[in-house]
Amino acid sequence: MRVSKKFPIAVHSLLIMARFENTDKATSAMIAQSTGSNPVIIRNIFIALKKNGLIESATGKNGGVRLAKAKKDISLWDVYSAVETDDIDEIFKFHEGSGSCAVGKNIYQLMLPHMDTALGAMRDQLRKVTLDTLTGELLTMIENQTGNCPDK
Repeated sequence: MRVSKKFPIAVHSLLIMARFENTDKATSAMIAQSTGSNPVIIRNIFIALKKNGLIESATGKNGGVRLAKAKKDISLWDVYSAVETDDIDEIFKFHEGSGSCAVGKNIYQLMLPHMDTALGAMRDQLRKVTLDTLTGELLTMIENQTGNCPDK
Protein backbone atom coordinates (compact mmCIF):
# COMPACT_ATOMS: atom_id res chain seq x y z
CA MET A 1 0.00 0.00 0.00
CA ARG A 2 1.35 3.39 -0.91
CA VAL A 3 0.95 6.46 1.25
CA SER A 4 2.81 9.67 0.47
CA LYS A 5 4.61 11.88 2.96
CA LYS A 6 1.60 14.20 3.02
CA PHE A 7 -0.17 12.16 5.70
CA PRO A 8 2.59 12.20 8.35
CA ILE A 9 3.41 15.83 7.51
CA ALA A 10 -0.27 16.74 7.96
CA VAL A 11 -0.39 14.96 11.34
CA HIS A 12 2.87 16.68 12.35
CA SER A 13 1.37 20.05 11.37
CA LEU A 14 -1.81 19.45 13.34
CA LEU A 15 0.18 18.39 16.39
CA ILE A 16 2.09 21.67 16.27
CA MET A 17 -1.19 23.58 16.02
CA ALA A 18 -2.57 21.60 18.96
CA ARG A 19 0.57 22.15 21.01
CA PHE A 20 0.54 25.91 20.50
CA GLU A 21 -3.22 26.46 20.38
CA ASN A 22 -3.28 28.63 23.51
CA THR A 23 0.07 30.38 23.20
CA ASP A 24 1.42 31.15 19.74
CA LYS A 25 0.10 31.13 16.24
CA ALA A 26 1.39 28.35 14.04
CA THR A 27 2.68 29.47 10.66
CA SER A 28 3.65 27.60 7.52
CA ALA A 29 7.27 28.73 8.06
CA MET A 30 7.32 27.34 11.62
CA ILE A 31 5.77 24.06 10.52
CA ALA A 32 8.02 23.79 7.46
CA GLN A 33 11.05 24.15 9.73
CA SER A 34 9.76 21.50 12.14
CA THR A 35 8.83 19.02 9.39
CA GLY A 36 11.88 19.69 7.24
CA SER A 37 9.55 20.41 4.32
CA ASN A 38 9.25 23.24 1.85
CA PRO A 39 6.71 25.89 2.96
CA VAL A 40 4.90 25.42 -0.37
CA ILE A 41 4.27 21.77 0.49
CA ILE A 42 2.97 22.83 3.89
CA ARG A 43 0.65 25.43 2.37
CA ASN A 44 -0.72 22.81 -0.07
CA ILE A 45 -1.41 20.48 2.84
CA PHE A 46 -3.09 23.37 4.65
CA ILE A 47 -5.38 23.89 1.65
CA ALA A 48 -6.52 20.25 1.86
CA LEU A 49 -6.94 20.38 5.65
CA LYS A 50 -8.92 23.63 5.42
CA LYS A 51 -11.11 22.28 2.60
CA ASN A 52 -11.99 19.34 4.86
CA GLY A 53 -12.82 21.56 7.85
CA LEU A 54 -9.85 20.55 10.00
CA ILE A 55 -8.08 23.91 10.19
CA GLU A 56 -8.77 27.63 9.89
CA SER A 57 -6.33 30.23 8.67
CA ALA A 58 -5.91 33.98 8.84
CA THR A 59 -3.58 36.29 6.95
CA GLY A 60 -1.86 39.48 7.96
CA LYS A 61 -0.57 40.52 11.37
CA ASN A 62 -2.77 37.99 13.13
CA GLY A 63 -2.08 35.36 10.48
CA GLY A 64 -1.47 31.72 11.10
CA VAL A 65 -3.36 28.50 11.25
CA ARG A 66 -5.29 26.81 14.00
CA LEU A 67 -7.49 23.80 14.53
CA ALA A 68 -11.07 24.25 13.37
CA LYS A 69 -12.33 21.43 15.61
CA ALA A 70 -11.56 20.12 19.04
CA LYS A 71 -8.61 17.71 19.16
CA LYS A 72 -10.93 14.92 20.27
CA ASP A 73 -12.97 15.41 17.09
CA ILE A 74 -10.10 15.00 14.62
CA SER A 75 -9.18 11.39 13.87
CA LEU A 76 -6.22 10.11 11.91
CA TRP A 77 -8.71 8.95 9.29
CA ASP A 78 -9.99 12.53 8.96
CA VAL A 79 -6.43 13.65 8.30
CA TYR A 80 -5.63 10.76 5.97
CA SER A 81 -8.74 11.25 3.87
CA ALA A 82 -8.10 15.01 3.67
CA VAL A 83 -4.63 14.67 2.16
CA GLU A 84 -4.55 11.19 0.58
CA THR A 85 -6.83 9.20 -1.65
CA ASP A 86 -9.06 6.42 -0.41
CA ASP A 87 -9.62 5.15 -3.93
CA ILE A 88 -8.78 1.45 -3.77
CA ASP A 89 -7.43 1.50 -7.33
CA GLU A 90 -5.02 4.29 -6.43
CA ILE A 91 -3.88 2.77 -3.15
CA PHE A 92 -3.28 -0.71 -4.55
CA LYS A 93 -1.79 -0.48 -8.02
CA PHE A 94 -2.50 -3.50 -10.21
CA HIS A 95 -0.67 -4.53 -13.32
CA GLU A 96 -2.59 -5.46 -16.44
CA GLY A 97 -2.87 -9.19 -16.62
CA SER A 98 -3.02 -11.12 -19.83
CA GLY A 99 -6.55 -11.72 -21.03
CA SER A 100 -5.47 -15.07 -22.43
CA CYS A 101 -4.36 -16.38 -19.02
CA ALA A 102 -6.86 -17.53 -16.40
CA VAL A 103 -4.81 -15.95 -13.62
CA GLY A 104 -4.12 -12.76 -15.58
CA LYS A 105 -7.73 -12.07 -16.44
CA ASN A 106 -8.97 -12.77 -12.89
CA ILE A 107 -6.24 -11.36 -10.61
CA TYR A 108 -7.88 -7.97 -10.07
CA GLN A 109 -11.32 -9.39 -9.23
CA LEU A 110 -9.71 -12.04 -7.06
CA MET A 111 -7.71 -9.59 -4.97
CA LEU A 112 -10.10 -6.63 -4.89
CA PRO A 113 -12.34 -7.82 -2.01
CA HIS A 114 -9.27 -8.58 0.11
CA MET A 115 -7.74 -5.18 -0.59
CA ASP A 116 -11.07 -3.56 0.21
CA THR A 117 -11.12 -5.42 3.55
CA ALA A 118 -7.57 -4.24 4.28
CA LEU A 119 -8.52 -0.65 3.52
CA GLY A 120 -11.56 -0.99 5.78
CA ALA A 121 -9.36 -2.24 8.63
CA MET A 122 -7.01 0.70 8.11
CA ARG A 123 -9.95 3.12 8.11
CA ASP A 124 -11.37 1.58 11.30
CA GLN A 125 -8.03 1.72 13.10
CA LEU A 126 -7.26 5.30 12.07
CA ARG A 127 -10.72 6.41 13.21
CA LYS A 128 -9.89 5.19 16.74
CA VAL A 129 -6.90 7.52 17.12
CA THR A 130 -7.62 11.21 17.65
CA LEU A 131 -5.40 14.25 17.68
CA ASP A 132 -6.17 14.47 21.39
CA THR A 133 -4.79 10.94 21.89
CA LEU A 134 -1.63 11.77 19.94
CA THR A 135 -1.14 15.04 21.79
CA GLY A 136 -1.25 13.20 25.11
CA GLU A 137 1.15 10.55 23.87
CA LEU A 138 3.50 13.21 22.52
CA LEU A 139 3.54 15.16 25.79
CA THR A 140 4.38 11.96 27.66
CA MET A 141 7.23 11.24 25.24
CA ILE A 142 8.81 14.69 25.48
CA GLU A 143 8.39 15.48 29.17
CA ASN A 144 12.11 15.14 29.84
CA GLN A 145 13.47 15.72 26.35
CA THR A 146 14.88 18.81 24.67
CA GLY A 147 15.34 19.41 20.99
CA ASN A 148 15.05 21.87 18.15
CA CYS A 149 11.27 21.83 17.91
CA PRO A 150 10.01 25.41 18.14
CA ASP A 151 8.85 24.90 21.72
CA LYS A 152 9.35 27.47 24.43
